[in-house]
Amino acid sequence: MSDPHEFPALPTGKLPPRPEQPKLLLAPFITKRELPPIPAHEDYLSLVEGWPMYANDRHSDCVFAALGHYIQASTRYASGVEITVPEEAILRAYSAVTGFNPDNPATDQGTVMQDAMDYWRKAGIAGHHIVAAATIDPRDTETVKAALSIFGGLLVGFNFPRVAMDQFNHGQPWDIVAQDGGLNGGHAIHVGRYMPWDNVTWGRVQTMTPEFWDKYVDEVWVPVTPEWLGSTGHTPSGLDLHGLGEAFSSLTGKRNPFPAPSSRNPAVPESLLSKIKRWMKGNG
Repeated sequence: MSDPHEFPALPTGKLPPRPEQPKLLLAPFITKRELPPIPAHEDYLSLVEGWPMYANDRHSDCVFAALGHYIQASTRYASGVEITVPEEAILRAYSAVTGFNPDNPATDQGTVMQDAMDYWRKAGIAGHHIVAAATIDPRDTETVKAALSIFGGLLVGFNFPRVAMDQFNHGQPWDIVAQDGGLNGGHAIHVGRYMPWDNVTWGRVQTMTPEFWDKYVDEVWVPVTPEWLGSTGHTPSGLDLHGLGEAFSSLTGKRNPFPAPSSRNPAVPESLLSKIKRWMKGNG
C-alpha cells in the first residue's frame, strides 16, 4: 500500500445489521425457471450524467448517499427524467434516523441500512418513497443478478478493508489482496451494473471484483420503487409480487401493496403504478 497520508481517508458509515430485526426476503418470490434469461451483463449506470458526493466526503452518511444515487438511476432508467435529491434532504434523512447533528461530530456515527430503508418507505426522501425493501443473501449470486436486472439496482453493504481506500484513491478496482490492512468499519454503495460489480460511491463509479464481493459484502437490499414498476405496468415474469406483498404485510401490519394477478390475464389489468400510488396514499 502507498503512504496513507498521500490521500485523505473518506468517511464510510454503514453500521452492522441487527440480526434480530425481521427482514423481507426476496429469494422465495423469484421463480427462476419462469424468468427470462438473466443477461450476462446489465447496466443501469451509464445514462446518469453525474453523481453527487452527498456530503459523504465530510460525514458518515454513506447509506443515505447510496439511497440518493439509487433514486437518480432508478428515475433516469424508468422514466427518462432523472431526479437528483438535494444534499440537504439527504442530511435531513440522516439526522432523522440517527440523531446526527452537523454541529456535533460525536453524533456522526453512521446508519443501520434497514433503518434507512424503513424511513425511506414511511417518510420518504425529498418526496420520493419506496413501496418496500427486500433483502437477498449476498452469496446467492444468480438471485442478486436477477434482482438487479428486474428492479434496476441494488443497495449493498460491506465490511470495508483499509486497502479499499487506497485502491479507490488510485483509481483501482476493489479487489482482494494478501494484506488488506484490517477492517475499518462498513460502507454502503449503490450497485447498478454487472459483471463485474460496478457501483457508485464518493461521487463516482467504482468497480468491485467478484472475489472482493464474496469476501466482504454482508448485505444486499432491493428497494421496490413505484416508478420502476410503473414503467411497465405489470408484474415482471417470474416474480411473485403479490406473494412478496403478503410477506410484507405480515412483517409490517400494512396492507399488501401489490394486486393479485387476474386469473384471466396474468398481467395486472389496471396500471400497477396507479394502484401503488393509491396504496401509498392510504398507508403512509
